[in-house]
Amino acid sequence: MTQKYSVLLLTTLALQAQGVFSDESAEASPAEPQHSVQVPQFAPYAVPEAALWEQFVGTMEPLWKRSRASKQDQNEDRYDGEWAVEEVVELAGVAGDKALVVKSEARHHAISARLDKPLDPAQNGVVLQYEVKLQNTLNCGGAYAKLLTSPMTGEFSDSTPYTIMFGPDKCGESKLHMIYRHLNPVTGNYTEHHLQKAPVPPTDSLTHLYTLVIGTNNSFVISIDGVEKKTGSLLEDFEPPVNPAREIDDPRDSKPVDWVDDEQVPDSSATKPEDWDEDAPAMVLDEDAAKPEKWLEDEPLMVKDPAAVKPEDWDDDEDGDWAPPMVANPRCADADGCGPWKRPLKRNADYKGPWSPPLIDNPAYKGKWAPRRIANPGYFEDLAVYKLAKIDAIGFELWTMQSGITFDNIYVGDNVETAERIAKNVWKPKHDTEVALREARNPRPVEKTKSKLDGVLELFKVRVGDISASVADFYGRVRHEGIVEAVRQDRSGAIAVVMAVGGLVWLAWNLVALARFIVGLASPAPPAPVAATNAPNASPDATASTSARTSASYSAAVKRKTKKSS
Repeated sequence: MTQKYSVLLLTTLALQAQGVFSDESAEASPAEPQHSVQVPQFAPYAVPEAALWEQFVGTMEPLWKRSRASKQDQNEDRYDGEWAVEEVVELAGVAGDKALVVKSEARHHAISARLDKPLDPAQNGVVLQYEVKLQNTLNCGGAYAKLLTSPMTGEFSDSTPYTIMFGPDKCGESKLHMIYRHLNPVTGNYTEHHLQKAPVPPTDSLTHLYTLVIGTNNSFVISIDGVEKKTGSLLEDFEPPVNPAREIDDPRDSKPVDWVDDEQVPDSSATKPEDWDEDAPAMVLDEDAAKPEKWLEDEPLMVKDPAAVKPEDWDDDEDGDWAPPMVANPRCADADGCGPWKRPLKRNADYKGPWSPPLIDNPAYKGKWAPRRIANPGYFEDLAVYKLAKIDAIGFELWTMQSGITFDNIYVGDNVETAERIAKNVWKPKHDTEVALREARNPRPVEKTKSKLDGVLELFKVRVGDISASVADFYGRVRHEGIVEAVRQDRSGAIAVVMAVGGLVWLAWNLVALARFIVGLASPAPPAPVAATNAPNASPDATASTSARTSASYSAAVKRKTKKSS
């Protein structure tokens, strides 16, 4: 039964998926534009008093510098991904607009630029805003920026200190990173604090605007395309919390040997009742049961087939004594049963099972033990977390399986109104034009009513895509960093590999089941089995005897046919 359900499920999914994918292919095919879209021409937009305002009007260098950091104990570049400043190709919302573009697939990329002037978050907070456009479908890759801590020295790499890391990332699951590094005044070390419940960024081919605002009251606001997606406090919404607990468990304290933390114990004064029979069976014969009136005790369950005839080519010397096959006794068809009748079993009302003493409150119970609390030697309280380390540069340090990730209109400063004007005058016209171009290229198809199975298949496709992306990224990490480092840095990728292998095994099993099912339909039906009865007291000896004799007759017939054909 399970095999049949698996075959039906696999067949249904295959047919439905074929319809979904074919529909998608038809929908995704570029159509001729139904109307022309007026694309604006690029014009530089002036932003005064910014720590950095980058529209990539000129060439990439000398402001933007690719990292030349080397792999550990090797002379080759660690970041071998290529960058370019070029015009956008996919859905260009502004003619002649250039941007910073990731050009390589399955590579590490790193590039950085010095700010026009250092930015001190302690003065007026921080505002970071920039555009991201995915010209190619993104399965696995990052598009986050790092505001690098002043002073930035040496080649930019993943070990370069940063003050804030912010931006979208997708590998398996999509999330918008927001991390800040805080200086612990007690230890003198920096700690990374990660935003909890991060927003989910879009992953289409339109240009999207990401904005982070950190205020001088420890507040933060994260917006996507000018719409607030997450607000909160640097003190409350990050893990681990900035300020440690005032008290901690004493690591030197241990539970005393004689400490009793069992709330209840067996009652030592209790004795087993005299009428408690531990040997009583759980089931006994039902003495109230009576043999049904239509039970035929003298009738066997199986009888010789009166219609059977000894085959003409039966050879008693070679095939043995012939006997007609056994069939179900026709007299038992309308009876309540045939053969010897036996009383059924019922639960024993006197059964109590093994006896054990009841539990009582433990007079020696002292409560649940916990180590004593002591003052936290590492405690501090910083209520001005927004006063983060000064910022000297901005950098993109990424691993991606796809090219075409595009960055543009990067603003670093401390003026929220300036960021809003950029969003209104620079990003909004570009985005609106891209939307119009997309609609002209792909007119919306007539919507059809989706069944529940369609929704399940859509979710199935998304999950398969996420797992495939995670597996691809994990494979890339294994090639570049080795299996141990890949598992350490990307546990979700390792889990995705296990899930993919399990899915392939499941698929293979169902394909084998489907093949057996199809072969079974094409094969001739086997000889009808000997009829059986549903009588509850059928004799197992009679059934076994019938099977043996039937098998012997069939084997003998096969021998005769083989001999005659030879």
